[in-house]
Amino acid sequence: MKIVEMLGDRRVEVVDAAEPTPRDELVVVKVMASTICGTEARSYQVDGGREAGHRNSGHEAAGIVWKTAPGARIAEGARVAIHPDLAQSCGRCVNCYRGVWLLCLNPRPTFNDWHGAHAQFILRAESHCLVLPDDISFEVGATLVDCVGTPYRGIRRLGVDAFDTVLITGLGPLGAAASILCRALGARVIATEVSEFRLGRASDFGVDHAINPQREDALGRIMQLTDQRGVDVAMDFTGLTEPQLLCLDAARSGGSVGFLGLKYDETPDGPVPRPTPVTVAGHLLPKELTLIGSWSVSPDQYLELIELVRGGLPVERLITHRYAIDDAAAAFDTAFSAQGVKVVIDPWQEAV
Repeated sequence: MKIVEMLGDRRVEVVDAAEPTPRDELVVVKVMASTICGTEARSYQVDGGREAGHRNSGHEAAGIVWKTAPGARIAEGARVAIHPDLAQSCGRCVNCYRGVWLLCLNPRPTFNDWHGAHAQFILRAESHCLVLPDDISFEVGATLVDCVGTPYRGIRRLGVDAFDTVLITGLGPLGAAASILCRALGARVIATEVSEFRLGRASDFGVDHAINPQREDALGRIMQLTDQRGVDVAMDFTGLTEPQLLCLDAARSGGSVGFLGLKYDETPDGPVPRPTPVTVAGHLLPKELTLIGSWSVSPDQYLELIELVRGGLPVERLITHRYAIDDAAAAFDTAFSAQGVKVVIDPWQEAV
């Protein structure tokens, strides 16, 4: 089978690998669509991921259950979206019981045939194969498990509703998905973005006011749009200092701020999470802000998203580019040059 390997220094290659074998609760899924996530940037740009055989950090996928071991509860041929878990969760800790598998306290080691999602076949726990109805495409299913699911969880926790004005910093895949979700809830959306391509797509994502902070005073414009009151909810999807500060400064008194973006700084000792400049005296106490971090999505919220898509949530607008697996180098270049939003890899499409 074909699989994408990340080599670092913005290099990828497609290599042959043995098809995985089902066993115990692990099933083989034929991947019909995988999408590139912003959290793959470091594997792509810096270190190429982990050791040989595990240089694939893809984790957003949907496909067909291809092979199962005896006793499996899921049927071969079932259409599924794959929960974005690159490790094996234990299934027994408090976070697993809550359905937040990415926060498993006791993750189990993976095997040599356990690859990331940018592959023709992958091995996954059957419990992490979420049923994908026939009326939902594989591409949309692949976006729901992380790209749409992660901001949805944050939005639910922040309690966004139709009375809110929401600031979203960064219109990459997660920020664009958050805009679509907030618009579906009836909120007014203000967004900041520096990519002209993504700014040009802002209205497709339901953004009412798009601001390029490199061209105008973003905070001044936001305060003007809110009659100097500030926004009710602000969410950062960049992980960068200036947009995070903008969220804190633009939130109204009593407002809420969510940090959903993540960036690392490279050091001689390895990657270190970039510090976030929140101050108690300067931000939290004077305005009585509520501040959350949010990560991942739970399976029950995936089911809610299925119903939202059936009700008209335009998730497909996030997808701007599609590539065959043999064109993975071009796919990653597009995804990390800010010249696209959501990039899909089709493991079975012939290269152009």
